[in-house]
Amino acid sequence: MTGPRLAAYSGLILFFELALIRYTAGFVHTFSFYLNFVLIATFLGMGVGLLRADHAALLKWIAVPAMVLLFVTIALFANAHIALPADPNEFLWAVFRTTPGHTIPLRVVTGSLFALCAIFFIPLGALMGAEFRRLPALSAYSWDICGSLAGILGFGLLSASRQEPLIWFLIAIGIWVIVSVRDRRYAAALAVSGAVVLMVVSWMEGGERGAYWSPYYRINVTPQRAGYRVDVNGSLHQMVLNLDSATADTMDYARIVRQGYLQPYALLPHIDTALVVGSGTGNDLALLLMRGARHIDAVEIDPVIADIGAAIHPQQPYADPRVHLVVNDARAFLRTTRRKYDVIVFGTLDSQTLLSGMSSIRLDNYVYTVESFQSARRRLTDDGTLIVYHMSEQPYIGARIYQMMGEAFGAAPGVFYGHKILFNLVLVSGAAARAVPPADPAIMRQLREPLPLARDNWPYLYLRGHTLPGHYLVALTVLLAIAAGLMTVSGGAAMARGFDGAMFFMGAGFLLVETKSVTEMSLLFGSTWVVNLLVFASILLMVLLANRWVMRHPVTRTLPLFAALFAALAIAYVLPASSLLVFGTAGQWSLGGLMVALPIFFAALIFSTLLGRRTDGTRALAYNLLGAIVGGVLEYSSMVIGIKGLYLVAAALYLGAMLWAAAESGEWRRGRRAT
Repeated sequence: MTGPRLAAYSGLILFFELALIRYTAGFVHTFSFYLNFVLIATFLGMGVGLLRADHAALLKWIAVPAMVLLFVTIALFANAHIALPADPNEFLWAVFRTTPGHTIPLRVVTGSLFALCAIFFIPLGALMGAEFRRLPALSAYSWDICGSLAGILGFGLLSASRQEPLIWFLIAIGIWVIVSVRDRRYAAALAVSGAVVLMVVSWMEGGERGAYWSPYYRINVTPQRAGYRVDVNGSLHQMVLNLDSATADTMDYARIVRQGYLQPYALLPHIDTALVVGSGTGNDLALLLMRGARHIDAVEIDPVIADIGAAIHPQQPYADPRVHLVVNDARAFLRTTRRKYDVIVFGTLDSQTLLSGMSSIRLDNYVYTVESFQSARRRLTDDGTLIVYHMSEQPYIGARIYQMMGEAFGAAPGVFYGHKILFNLVLVSGAAARAVPPADPAIMRQLREPLPLARDNWPYLYLRGHTLPGHYLVALTVLLAIAAGLMTVSGGAAMARGFDGAMFFMGAGFLLVETKSVTEMSLLFGSTWVVNLLVFASILLMVLLANRWVMRHPVTRTLPLFAALFAALAIAYVLPASSLLVFGTAGQWSLGGLMVALPIFFAALIFSTLLGRRTDGTRALAYNLLGAIVGGVLEYSSMVIGIKGLYLVAAALYLGAMLWAAAESGEWRRGRRAT
């Protein structure tokens, strides 16, 4: 039963990782912008646990108090004001800012949650390591990957069925108890600890009446005098309003919003076909229907938000036969549709979370790039108009959107500025732009301030420039200090036996390639959670296939594999993902998949080869995971060097792995003798 038990621990680790990413961000809003800290904490905890796998019988007891402490801390932070020092280089949505004396400093929040998550995963890593050691390294690694696949697919099924956290953690803790049943005392203690955690989770859910869990957010709907307020992860996201003239005119809030929405529509002679990306709960749709649109494609990435709109919007726009809902990413729809539109509306696509737990890119970042606006232009009729609504909290954000639209359309957009309820900036490009009245000269000077434009290689709308904001530097410094402390205290004895540089650098490089794969596929096929799930599962499947290949066909030399890896990285770096859009869907899937798969496959072949050479596979895997921590930190360099630059960083790390592996195996010496 060693193999299945190993797979169970591996699956639990990945399941808990994905669940904690969503749960923590759902209640501690600040953490929505640090989702990859949970991923890095998982690597740290697993790595330390694997290094001390010989003490698994003792370390497993850490799980009993650690589990309770983690969830109690999340509950405490969920009800606290968290201070984020004002950083002029980046805007974070709806983060509370005040003097540190009256709030909890951000570094305390991120540091505490990171440390507690890492400690939580130590016992699971140790238990997995104890089972890993009972099998040959490559066979154990296959079980490990199979378990990870089961974990990710299991959580994906729960997400698809819109289950709440109580169900997630009930299943995960239940499986953990069952796997531990051989040690009745431990299983009983784990069950008691798990029951306390489930009570905390239930209490948190009970305090949030009307909460929904989508694959992206914790969503709360609250009745208001003017309609409904929709919060995501505890912050305002949308308002559901009755914008019918007879009703809206009786309420100042709805009337002001209606007037702001209708400003650009007054310039349009007719609306036959319309596209709304970011249709949300349906306000934009209701107004377009009132203007007489005959066909509206409504694109919304979050299925739960769309369902909420369909259920509670007073004007029921989603029930109108002229409206066609598409649950998808905006870029993916713009890429695949063949319809031309009289008007395309970007409906305040201001996401408040990251694209995935592996990346510092936000969910809406690829919507606000030059290439995205160029895609929208191609979908307009000859006399079509693009309308972009946005709440630009910093002048440079509005300026960047203004300049990107100008570049995409070859002419500066028209500007409506000053509405400050759901949006404060409306930009109009295309046929109607010429009819927009001149804006205030002071506003125009702000909008024309020179800035680096957001492009697919640097899609950071909310960054002022190519820089790493100070709050990330502080958080990453705290993260590295905690990691160093945990490794010194918990893994010191195992680390004293020597540094496995090859496995360490392989882990760091692979994390970056994996991150880049997710962003490339998101760009090609959409930033939806389904695409991310399929990409993660495909990567694990690719790693499993490579491992099985090495088991059946042992590799004697890694240098040719490294050469193939560097060639695959070079192709992926030189060939932009957007260049594949000229091919049909089948070509994009095959060529895009091949471009992403080749570096991963060769890296996996090398890793399995090196793992098979180790006498202590558990220790080698630990160093690989600890290297991934460095890769996770280096991922933030994309804010400075761009997304493609991650391939260069990964290549440098793989070069270090190659040199280390060649030196320890003597491949170069054998090569010179053969020559």
